[in-house]
Amino acid sequence: MNQKIECTYCDGYATIVKNPKTLSYRKESFKVIEHFYKCQKCQKEFTTTEVDELTFIQLHNQYREKYKIPFIDEIIEIRSKYELSAVKMSEVLGLGVNGYGNFEKREIPGPALGNLISTAANPEVFLTFVEKVKHLFTDKAYEKVKQKIVSLIHDEEDSGRSPFNWFMEPNHFTGYVKPNLDKTVYLLSLLISKCKSDFNDRLKLNKLLFYTDFYNYSQVGQSVTGLTYRAIPYGPAPTYYDNILSYLNSTNIISTKWGKDSNGSGHEYFEVEGEIEDQIFSPKELTSINIIINNFKEMTSWELVELSHKERAWKELEVSHDIISYQDYAFDLIGVKN
Repeated sequence: MNQKIECTYCDGYATIVKNPKTLSYRKESFKVIEHFYKCQKCQKEFTTTEVDELTFIQLHNQYREKYKIPFIDEIIEIRSKYELSAVKMSEVLGLGVNGYGNFEKREIPGPALGNLISTAANPEVFLTFVEKVKHLFTDKAYEKVKQKIVSLIHDEEDSGRSPFNWFMEPNHFTGYVKPNLDKTVYLLSLLISKCKSDFNDRLKLNKLLFYTDFYNYSQVGQSVTGLTYRAIPYGPAPTYYDNILSYLNSTNIISTKWGKDSNGSGHEYFEVEGEIEDQIFSPKELTSINIIINNFKEMTSWELVELSHKERAWKELEVSHDIISYQDYAFDLIGVKN
């Protein structure tokens, strides 16, 4: 988002203004940070499609969270894991031909349909749905989807992975996206590969993750990774950062190295070993990532810690070690320069 643009009314320039405001959506009131431009010359105020989108996505985020309505990525993921088309998913759930597909785009389901879709995420429950509409499938197609569902049930029973995030469903503590471990791994690999190698320790990486996620939220209303952050003594950090780093060591993408710092003490740092897949990120996410890299690639861990201590999120929450809300604090970031 541009902080300064040409005025649409005169030959002056307008700067971005952020204003707390209460707006209504589906007869519900929600507090948002409204964004608009104000000309420094003629003093007129106006918006653009981009800033309007950021304001309204805050409404939609909070409405979905309040009524536990799945977000678009979740809706797509639920269908994809069963390897069904949007049309067939609609038929199974009784949503008509285009219902499910519309929800994968921009249409927001009501609370009742949102609950139905969330319920379908459970393979055991979804199997009962499919069995009730077996007549909608050919025999071959029915057996295929049934085998897939049964396989998912077994996978969930066998899963014993340590948790990598405090919340696993989208809310204002995840930046309104479902936590994504793959994105976390590849984000870390990008950050490590582009930042000065001597400083790539866990202290700096925790701050780089925080700034990337919270900066991206301030621009588009969603985090990149869905990670939850807590205010701890050395600045904001993912709630389960030890589990994340342990998982990294089990991959072939990032590895832990040991060296000596300027004082001769042992120093842990990270290097990239495997291929970096930046295709996993959207163009807007890549823009945010590159801004963070350009801001902090030459900064030491302790310089970044000191900078994070200036953030309102850390100042207000460090004593209690509380989890940091994206909606409450992302729009107040001071450490990132566009």
